[in-house]
Amino acid sequence: MDSNSSSSQRQNLLSIKTEHWKPPVYSRDSNIFQKIRLMLFRFLDLQARTIWRDLSGELPKVKGTALDMGCGMQPFRHMFSPEVRYIGVDTVDSKAHFGYEAPDTLYYSGKIWPLSDKKADFILCTETLEHILDPLFFLKEAFRCLKPGGRLLLTVPFAARWHFIAHDYWRYTPAGLYSLLKKAGFSSIRIFARGNQFTVVCYKIMGFIFSLIFPKSSNYFFECLCRLIGLLALPTLVISAILANLTLGKTGSVDCLGFTVFAERPQKSKKRGGRAKEN
Repeated sequence: MDSNSSSSQRQNLLSIKTEHWKPPVYSRDSNIFQKIRLMLFRFLDLQARTIWRDLSGELPKVKGTALDMGCGMQPFRHMFSPEVRYIGVDTVDSKAHFGYEAPDTLYYSGKIWPLSDKKADFILCTETLEHILDPLFFLKEAFRCLKPGGRLLLTVPFAARWHFIAHDYWRYTPAGLYSLLKKAGFSSIRIFARGNQFTVVCYKIMGFIFSLIFPKSSNYFFECLCRLIGLLALPTLVISAILANLTLGKTGSVDCLGFTVFAERPQKSKKRGGRAKEN
């Protein structure tokens, strides 16, 4: 078959300017109904579940000033101790690009963070780096804003669909994350998988069933048929969610939902000319 003829029958993905179904925006669980909704959401959304799982063991231990970069609706703010000085920061394009806008958030434009040097003891950055066109500059800003000895915790997706089109740019490997963080000046870098290959299989099955329930087609008969099949497959979706949640803590292959990354700004830089210089 002629290559030009083959290409003409395929969709140029650059023509996609938005998505049929956008990821639900994380929100705060401020009342009992929202708490129940979020529990169900985290049961079905394995990406959110694994992030919540990792953060719940770390954020309560944070002290001092905590910067939540790309904070969205600040869904993790309540995990910090009341004594922590919380600063939520996000881009001015958050509402246009991602569909959220929250009070008590410091919005900024451009690439330079609106914070002074060595401001934060801790920086949280969840599912944000994949939306940054210049990730190295972004991480250098994180390094600049951290106090010596300060910690960075970030999460990124790996086995995840293209989302928030067209503002989703990257998928990172542990080697790529390590390289970027080292170039930005960070040390004590640790990278952990969220989920395992079994979680990914369940995640894909659930995603496929959701796509059947919410089809994108101009053919009414085909849409009805997809919804019928999707509804009949609901038990499979529930079983997949249960099995995935039960096996989240199991180690597996290098295939996973995403990564949780820890890094630090060193107390002092390497010695140069016999003297130790603070970063």
